[in-house]
Amino acid sequence: MNQYSEYRSTYMNTPAMSEMLLHGSVSVADAKNRANEYAKMFSRNDEMMEGVYNSQPSLLDKAFPGYYSQKTFSGYSETPLLSTQYFNASVASYVSSFAGFMSIERDFDQPNGLFYWFDVLGVTNMRSIIPNLGPDNYQDIQTMGGFTTEISPSTDNAVKDYQVITGRKIIPGTVRVKVADGNNSYELVDDGKGSLMAIANKITSSEINYLTGTVRFTVVANPASTGTITIIGKEDTTGTPCNTNGASNTHANDKRVIAKTQQTGLNTVPDMLVAEYNIASLGALKKATNTDMATFLFTKLRELYTKCINYKLVSTLEEGYTGDTMGTTANGFSLAAAAISGQFYDYRSRVDLFDAFLIDVEAALAQKAVKGVNITAFVAGAKASNHFQKGGMIGKFEKNTKISYINDLIGWYDGIPVLRSTDINENEADGSDAVFYAIHKTNDGQMAPLARGIYMPLTDTPTIGNYANPTQMAAGIYYQEGTKMLAPELVQRVAFKSGI
Repeated sequence: MNQYSEYRSTYMNTPAMSEMLLHGSVSVADAKNRANEYAKMFSRNDEMMEGVYNSQPSLLDKAFPGYYSQKTFSGYSETPLLSTQYFNASVASYVSSFAGFMSIERDFDQPNGLFYWFDVLGVTNMRSIIPNLGPDNYQDIQTMGGFTTEISPSTDNAVKDYQVITGRKIIPGTVRVKVADGNNSYELVDDGKGSLMAIANKITSSEINYLTGTVRFTVVANPASTGTITIIGKEDTTGTPCNTNGASNTHANDKRVIAKTQQTGLNTVPDMLVAEYNIASLGALKKATNTDMATFLFTKLRELYTKCINYKLVSTLEEGYTGDTMGTTANGFSLAAAAISGQFYDYRSRVDLFDAFLIDVEAALAQKAVKGVNITAFVAGAKASNHFQKGGMIGKFEKNTKISYINDLIGWYDGIPVLRSTDINENEADGSDAVFYAIHKTNDGQMAPLARGIYMPLTDTPTIGNYANPTQMAAGIYYQEGTKMLAPELVQRVAFKSGI
């Protein structure tokens, strides 16, 4: 491990960084997953930190003797922003942006690649049985290994043989065949040795194959066409699996699942941020106020990069959203345009109405996602975020006192993070002027509305001077990442007319 890697490893594991990651994630597991992805991403960029000996050692050189300053992407002896500041800015932007609440993040080895996340698929025909997202597909699975099969009586008196292939390994002695034929109803009982027992003159032969789940019997007389034949039994779910193949093996693997990763293609694109400054002005500022230029540029760099991350996340969420918009008069939901602005005249009732409506929003999200039964974050426009903040008067909203920009985590509504974004369009055709998105990210951090792939973190470019004015300088940074809609089912859009 080189000394830059030691610095990165130490910084990533500091209490402050751990607290920031946890603060911007949905769970401890999610924070650990994100930290692992960041570590992999920066480890692939270690070779970019190699350079030549600097006769005027920087602060990083003094902290780590023998370490060579980054020169791969700079032709100057010193850059106004230290290499570690780029690393700090990258990580600080990741943990303070909306990414932890809205997306799954993955490190990319190539600019374009496959984005992986966990899912669970069934064995039989690879159909979904217990997916992380969407409805369960149990078919006719019964609890305690039980099964029930209905047979229609034959209308041809010459056909008295019945055979059913259940495709299950049956526990001996558990099969029952119930024949309902008016007053002549009777029951065939499994003797545990491969045959069915019955009262006299009801069946002529019978056979049970406990391994394949095949039940066969021949009756003396067919029941009436209005009668029914029902076969019930218990499946040996803990024993050796069935050995049947093909179409008959329709249920052998119903109670098995396998862990599998799903993937989708994601493209990353390069982008660049530029900082312009006047060294004469910065020199005067340094002398007058003793302000550290590197710290100032780091702060501004982090703010600008965080804004870019949030903008891309929110715009991708808006463009990729599918489904109904709750709260409008057109879809019949309770928060109609007139409900807030005209139905109630006292202030408290309107706040209570908004709070009560969030129950409907969470229920709608649960119906779409099935597994996502709770809201883990609100992404709200400027006017919609005001309604969340007004929940403080009923003890529902807790303000984030460390907010540093208008588009930020403004606080928690009933424990749920509220992310304000002025990039959300809040002008609806029906007159609604407040919009927010209720989203769900799984607690394990493996399913979220958006996918975010990071190919390259913040990397500096050469500092450039203006020969017409030598005091004017410009430095740039570039990065490469991509964002894509991953699970529209984990988002519910709400629009309403503000009036509180």
